[in-house]
Amino acid sequence: MTIRKTKGLNLLLIAGSILASLLLCEGLARIIYTPADIHPAHPAVDDILGHRINPHESGHDSRGFRNKNASGDFPVVCIGDSFTYGDGVPRKSAFPQQLARTIHQRVYNMAMGGYGPVQYYYLISRAMELHPRKIIITFYSGNDLLDAYYMVERHDYWKWLASGLGPEKQLASISPCNLPCKPAVEVDLFYAPEIITLRLKESGSFLFRVHSYLRLNSAFYALQYAGITKPLIQKLFEREQHLQHPGAFACPEVDTIFTPGTNLRRVDLGDPRVRQGALITRRIIGLMAEKYPKEDPLLVFMPTKEAVYYNCLKSKGVSLPNEYTCAVYYEREVTRFLTGAAAAAGLQVADLFPVLEGAVLQGQKLYHSSSDGHLNKVGNSLVAAHLAQVLEKSR
Repeated sequence: MTIRKTKGLNLLLIAGSILASLLLCEGLARIIYTPADIHPAHPAVDDILGHRINPHESGHDSRGFRNKNASGDFPVVCIGDSFTYGDGVPRKSAFPQQLARTIHQRVYNMAMGGYGPVQYYYLISRAMELHPRKIIITFYSGNDLLDAYYMVERHDYWKWLASGLGPEKQLASISPCNLPCKPAVEVDLFYAPEIITLRLKESGSFLFRVHSYLRLNSAFYALQYAGITKPLIQKLFEREQHLQHPGAFACPEVDTIFTPGTNLRRVDLGDPRVRQGALITRRIIGLMAEKYPKEDPLLVFMPTKEAVYYNCLKSKGVSLPNEYTCAVYYEREVTRFLTGAAAAAGLQVADLFPVLEGAVLQGQKLYHSSSDGHLNKVGNSLVAAHLAQVLEKSR
């Protein structure tokens, strides 16, 4: 056998070994990991919801939500956005799934990144198909007002929600935050950031389309991307990008990055879109109470990472930018406005702020080290434990 043939055979053996190893890794990844934890979902446009995930896509269930299955009845249904969905944590670590294990009952996660109050209201009717005894609706103080505004502005189906709202004395009575701030970041919250990124198959360079295809179809590639490549990209590029936002800063004292300028943009009651979103959201809360009095929805208010850490950072002597102070001020006023509306409508309310703030004051790490504002596994556990107590008391 010639040297050339020997080298060729060796190269074939090496290539075959690599291919066999990759196939083995792919098979193991598909067995061990939940598809919804590693594969992004390609969203479909929906005239009512704005966007949705198709049934059975990327590990989602027959209704297009992040559950193992959707058959049978569920005593508890959780409705919400990416916080309820469990963005940034495995499916089993999202608080609805942790709540199910805590109360030893089936809990259905009916949430999607980018959803807001308008979608929450609509999804109650779909939740009723599961015959729940309790519906938990989680509002996120950080962006739900603009979510509501954009849904009504852009969808004819929901235009009626904006009619006849009129001026609001309670909103007008809220004093503006007069601290000097840099112009806030202009954001469009119609789609969740991950969904914007993953308008994959029809755009981008050839290499990007290959990357997109592998993320959607290869468990091993998606796993290494989520565990290695994406964190590296966030560390090298997204960190610097986020730190360019108004008031943004890295805080080594609590090992995370804050982006208060973006938060301020989303809760600034001086912005007519935010005020309109607040009025629309209040109307939706009233409609929930009128249409579903027997179901007695539980409204849960999820604070931003910045609000949760505010007093903790002050106690550590951290100098906070004006954008941070104003964003927290407006968020608290917005939460007070909406919880007051819920109480006036006779709805049960749970505010997660005291629970999460108390935990960070004790030194617990509830968030990721990046600028991601979503809760980590520990934070989701705290939410599940608190909601289990609320459900126990409301029996």
